[in-house]
Amino acid sequence: MDPTLFINNFGKNFGPAEGEVHVLVVVPEGAVGSASETSKFDKLVEKVDKMNDKLDKTMLGKRKVRHSSASSSLLDNLHVRLRASRAVPFEPEKHVEPFMWGCIVDERGQKIKLTEEQQRERYREYVKVNIGDTLAKNKLCVYGVDKGEDMIILSDQVLENRLELEMLPDVRLIIEVKQKVERRSISQAVSELIALDIMAAEPVMALLTDLQKHWQFFWVADPTNNRGTIESVTICDPSKAFAVIKTLLASADAGAVVSLPCFQEPIKRRKISGVLASIGEGGGTGIRESIERYYDIASMLGPDWEMARAVAGQITRSIPTFSPIS
Repeated sequence: MDPTLFINNFGKNFGPAEGEVHVLVVVPEGAVGSASETSKFDKLVEKVDKMNDKLDKTMLGKRKVRHSSASSSLLDNLHVRLRASRAVPFEPEKHVEPFMWGCIVDERGQKIKLTEEQQRERYREYVKVNIGDTLAKNKLCVYGVDKGEDMIILSDQVLENRLELEMLPDVRLIIEVKQKVERRSISQAVSELIALDIMAAEPVMALLTDLQKHWQFFWVADPTNNRGTIESVTICDPSKAFAVIKTLLASADAGAVVSLPCFQEPIKRRKISGVLASIGEGGGTGIRESIERYYDIASMLGPDWEMARAVAGQITRSIPTFSPIS
């Protein structure tokens, strides 16, 4: 369509081709930016589009698949392993009862378990009540993620300004809640840990729990034998688990190194990008490029949960422990 034609030329004799829609817009004077401003914006859009294209290709072209099986080439390239540590015995100061999952009784008298989603508010309140004093002292809060099973603990300033949430101020822990912890649940928790690690400025931890007898903490640890390590420790008592959580939340000044009651020695938490960079140029090159591209895009457009989860999903799928999971 020639933009110089007058509107009067579009009369009864004008008929658009099938499937075409012509929209006429009258633009007020001064509404259009300068050529230089438009050029800058076009260049930014073009740059972001190119980054996204590269990122999508690196992601195997499927962001929505987060926990599928890994290809052999990825397994060969990524040197990250999951390692379980043993907790040392200790006595918590306060007793905490396990969370009681609810159910309903149908017309035949059979009990039907309610889903995690249906009990989200109840179990979030359970967590808040048992760490409330520590939250208040350290100016932290429990915040729900995506209306799902996840909770993150971070600065309570996000309650006053939700726009700051994407910056994850003073984030400490992400909690994944499952009524029944399965092998798939572990891969999901590791993926959430990595996603949060990619977005956060500081080292973080993740917790996978049924709020009863399974409280498994994860963090990125120092590499061993030229392999990156995601370490975990499992606690079976909610009283001890909340003692660990409280200690973690109160350890603001410890940085990457933190002393927890379930370990004799302090543990050192690392950033996944630093771990991949330290294992040599031959290991995890494609993964490192994905992380770097995420940072490039986030520097212009801001942090993005879905993009971080896509990168995290790629890393998690590449860990041999989770490679058979689909």
